[in-house]
Amino acid sequence: MSNTRKLVSDTAIYFGANVLNAAIPFFLLPILTRVLSPADYGSIAMFGVCLSIISAFTGLSVHGAIGVRYFQLAKEELAQYVVTCMGILVVSTATLFLVALGLRPWLPQITGLPADWLLVAVVVSGLQFLVNIRLSLWQVAGQAVKYGTFQISQSLLNAGGSLLLILVVGMAWEGRVLAQALAIGLFGAIGFCWLWKDGLLRKPVVWRAHCLDALKFGVPLIPHVIGGLLIVATDRLIIVRLLDVSQAGLYMVALQFGQVIGLVTESFNKVYAPWLMKSLSSKEEVPRSRIVRFSYLYMGLLFAMAIIFGLLAPWVMGFLVGSEFKASSELVIYIALGFAFGGCYYMVTNYVFFENKNSRLALITLITGLINIPLMFFLVERNGLVGAAQAFMLTQCLSFVGTWWLSNKVHPMPWFNLKAYK
Repeated sequence: MSNTRKLVSDTAIYFGANVLNAAIPFFLLPILTRVLSPADYGSIAMFGVCLSIISAFTGLSVHGAIGVRYFQLAKEELAQYVVTCMGILVVSTATLFLVALGLRPWLPQITGLPADWLLVAVVVSGLQFLVNIRLSLWQVAGQAVKYGTFQISQSLLNAGGSLLLILVVGMAWEGRVLAQALAIGLFGAIGFCWLWKDGLLRKPVVWRAHCLDALKFGVPLIPHVIGGLLIVATDRLIIVRLLDVSQAGLYMVALQFGQVIGLVTESFNKVYAPWLMKSLSSKEEVPRSRIVRFSYLYMGLLFAMAIIFGLLAPWVMGFLVGSEFKASSELVIYIALGFAFGGCYYMVTNYVFFENKNSRLALITLITGLINIPLMFFLVERNGLVGAAQAFMLTQCLSFVGTWWLSNKVHPMPWFNLKAYK
């Protein structure tokens, strides 16, 4: 299969898998929004935020190093490297669990969730790390079918468990969260066994060197991850603080709709990023003007899709969600545009990764995340829940512009040379 055909084929597989993966909870909306209250959805959203924050420190982002070292180490040494990274995972997860245990009296006041569920979130984040390792190794190996099948199967179990626990057992928001925890736990175990089956788990010999290498890769990315969390997670914390947990539930439903645009961008980037890295490294240089021209066309298409989707949202949500959630439809156009800016960010950030300027990218992301906090406070106080969506859009735009500037500084491309496109 030619490189172009494989690019198209893998893009289709990843896109299909991501669509199905996101469509499963999306199709739960007509059921769950008629059974659960906005406050229940707000609690689910807060658990997701807490899980994201904890995951920033679980494993210290070293799973990304495994994907990079896949191309540089022999299989035997790679298997030792994977086990070393799992050792980092165990130590970091245990440390976080002890910290959460020590802060247990105060955590419910901050998050609005029972402390026991936050301890569950720590364990779940560790198991999700195992899932990420398995998926990462399939992605770099070009095994898109296995990647998609594994991802979709986990989502199906999550959705089926949610319906069982909520509709049959009679649980409220706890049923959705428990189903998520059980699905991640089971597939974390399956992922571990699959790594063993594929010969990717071996007792490390030079574990100190591998540990230092993995930490050298992962730890500098933590500010980048934290900055990303400040962009995508603080919105719900601020909504709960300034408004209430029910409003956070409405915001979560709007986010799920707007993420359709995010699906497109994430799916495409899974295949485009490796192709771009290969093209930039290849001796057979792909004309830079062609890459830039395609990038602009893609960005324009994203914004057109986001606007159309946002305008259609009130009509679609009018019959798709429960009556208590219909007010969230006015947020979707801002959120969809925010995800479109996120797609533009993907198109420029890969140049920064190619030049290995991760620390500079981390600084920009962290600064953007810090700007997001006062911006979110100001717009939520001024415009209510719509202000939160507007702040999300503006912050995503700022992240894109800042990263675009950095990418052109470290790896110049003819972004503004109009003659190059003729």
